[in-house]
Amino acid sequence: MSPINVAIAGGTGNLGLPVAHVFLSAAFRPSQVNRVVVLTRDASSAKVKELQSLGAEIYDGTIDAKALQGIDVVVNTYSQYSPTEVSENLAKAAADAGVKVYFPSEYGMDLRSLGKYGKPYEGKTIAADFARQLNGGALKVISVYVGAFLEILFKFPMALGIDTPNRVITMIGDPAAKFSSSSVRDIASSIVRLAILAVQDPNSVPDHARLSGTAASMVELAELIGKEHGAQIQISVGDIEAVKAKIENEKDKIALARYAMGTGKADYSDDNVNELVNPNESLWTWYSIREEVERTKGLQSA
Repeated sequence: MSPINVAIAGGTGNLGLPVAHVFLSAAFRPSQVNRVVVLTRDASSAKVKELQSLGAEIYDGTIDAKALQGIDVVVNTYSQYSPTEVSENLAKAAADAGVKVYFPSEYGMDLRSLGKYGKPYEGKTIAADFARQLNGGALKVISVYVGAFLEILFKFPMALGIDTPNRVITMIGDPAAKFSSSSVRDIASSIVRLAILAVQDPNSVPDHARLSGTAASMVELAELIGKEHGAQIQISVGDIEAVKAKIENEKDKIALARYAMGTGKADYSDDNVNELVNPNESLWTWYSIREEVERTKGLQSA
């Protein structure tokens, strides 16, 4: 297979930059990746200059079909706060340019398993569905679900009911229910692998791809935190009905995360593409929740 050409929208962001780095790395370029085009609004930033030094092409003009001519894969890493129409315009430009594979800005929980409680993120589903309808479905659209970004998941542990100073976790649902998360590095590497595989054979990659870099229950998390603190972490179970109401009435994203984590609806440990992108961990080692707890000294410096 000839090396692919890829464009990354939002290529200097929290996910876009690591994705660009992996595409530009010696592990994939130039053997499997040819052109790496970073779509950005600020071509003068330090991050852009860094990517240029690694071999990236920078484009800061209007994103239309002409701008994406010759591109095989478009990876949308725009922020979740970007208007839906921005992602829809990008997808349309990709379809009009004859791009083969498109990744919508997903990279969170698989809303299909959450039913009516997925409404806080319904804009993502709308944008992905729009892309799938373009050109009669000729554009291969791959939604990647990671559960949560491991490094960001515990950035504000108190919001998730994790009170390390008082040695207690207040959770919702079943303490034994597992939830999946993946490190930014692992997500980026997986996107690159999926892109290469999908161009080679679109049928080899599912339209909905779950990742589970690591998975743990609140019981297991409490044990890991307790080990770092040298003290037992207690688990308290809160009112799940109140959390459901907050999701429905306020579209509260933190409440949704707590609900999904405590009900097993964010557990992708038995249904994922881990082996497809990283067979037998031959390409990299998945970063674990244990490593993150140890790195942050029991979530004290998350």
